[in-house]
Amino acid sequence: MPSSNRIVAILGSILAIAIAVVHGFSKAPVFLPSRSSTTSLHMGIFDAFQKAFSNEEYGPPPDAVKATARHILVPTEEEAKSVMSKFSSGEISFAALAGEYSTCRSKSRGGSLGSFSPGTMVKEFDEVIFSPQTQIGELVGPVKTKFGYHLIVVDKRSGGSDWY
Repeated sequence: MPSSNRIVAILGSILAIAIAVVHGFSKAPVFLPSRSSTTSLHMGIFDAFQKAFSNEEYGPPPDAVKATARHILVPTEEEAKSVMSKFSSGEISFAALAGEYSTCRSKSRGGSLGSFSPGTMVKEFDEVIFSPQTQIGELVGPVKTKFGYHLIVVDKRSGGSDWY
């Protein structure tokens, strides 16, 4: 019966070979006298290790889910409805309304929040932004959060396939 040191040495050798295979050492070129090209060696079981640790079966990861949105934050629902009716009349732009009424620092950028991923904003806000029912470019609200009442326009969504 082999000693435990011998077994550890054998397992260590197998692990070292498996690591070498994963890092591409199984593809060592073989030069044949009659050809000027190279051929890959196939090492039986070690080819299985390489396949198991590679990502050949999978494509590149999908783009991260992100949204770009603007909002107007006001303290009361009545004020939100008033701002919403002014926007609906078409006489004043969303950016101008944000600059005049919003209590958020984003008012200096016309209410723009830039791009962000799910989980960045408060739950109620995220649910509206990343909802399949929320249409790009449409005014949504008022949405109540711990900060107040939001009027939201989603400008763009990206990543996440076509779930929205």
